[in-house]
Amino acid sequence: MSVDASPAATAHTPVSERIYLALRREIMRCEIAPGTTLDAAAIADRYEVSKTPVRDAMQKLAADGLVAILPRSGYRVAAITFQAVHEILDLRAAIGPHAARQAARYATAAEIAELRGIVREYAAPLDVGAMQQVARRFHVAIARCARNKRVVALSESLFDELERLLRFAIDFTVKAGQHSDEHTALVDAIEAGDGERAAAIETAHIRHAREFLIERLMTLGYLSESEIRVGSAARSTGP
Repeated sequence: MSVDASPAATAHTPVSERIYLALRREIMRCEIAPGTTLDAAAIADRYEVSKTPVRDAMQKLAADGLVAILPRSGYRVAAITFQAVHEILDLRAAIGPHAARQAARYATAAEIAELRGIVREYAAPLDVGAMQQVARRFHVAIARCARNKRVVALSESLFDELERLLRFAIDFTVKAGQHSDEHTALVDAIEAGDGERAAAIETAHIRHAREFLIERLMTLGYLSESEIRVGSAARSTGP
């Protein structure tokens, strides 16, 4: 099997980068499950390359926090932990309401129309992959309305990481229209120029997402109450 280039790769992309992008995509989509042990030799055979570009790809995945390097025994896909869930959603809670507030100041009529067009996509039943992509486009579009390139970059990165959490936690189709009302209310607030209301809606949305993800991960047996208690205690004491 030759190296399967992801949409981000081109014919001129180095082999190690193409392997990195392909494996990263599989990890983020939970096609390679959290906790899976990866063998460099097997991956090299899969992509018909030497071990060197595989090791380079693994170093990049380790830098992303997606794999752990195991001394003399290969690599392991990073687990999804209570701490990781909260770190991602803490950043969402910091960035999302700010972006919504700023969008209420700067969004144009064309951008409002774009947001409403994305919201209409929630009218159909969505599997987790489709739902995540619609949510990503919606919230990144709001970030662009904030007129801050760094907010856009952070939003894109956070939704990349959220994809892995959502694909792991959700194994059902989201009902048609399930998220339409809250997203419509958010666009209404942005269009009205009501930044505080837009920020409050986004804050509530992120809080509900946090509660839902923790509950789902507990239901799946992936997080225990003891881990959550320990994690909560560590968060409350802080550095």
